[in-house]
Amino acid sequence: MTTLTNEQMLNNVMTIIRKMDINEEDDFKKEMHKAINKAMKDKTTVKKMKEPKEPKEPKELTPYQQFVKDKMPEVKEKYNPKDRMKAIAELWKEQKESSGSE
Repeated sequence: MTTLTNEQMLNNVMTIIRKMDINEEDDFKKEMHKAINKAMKDKTTVKKMKEPKEPKEPKELTPYQQFVKDKMPEVKEKYNPKDRMKAIAELWKEQKESSGSE
């Protein structure tokens, strides 16, 4: 294992710090600890941070999703948590058969 001089370690730390994007104080402490450890091991590569994605518009609910959303309050009162979705599925099947669509 190669021993680094203090100057080499400091240069490594400075390289890592220049590439860091830190927003929170807790993140700063954690990232600085990682940077110092990497500099001591002579590893100055830093992972690139992904750009945050823009929030997407909510999609329109499918007929089944809307049915579940509408029926869940009444099913919650009658059934235990394990049987709720089974009951909703049966209600959905009955509705589809009565409306004549599949």
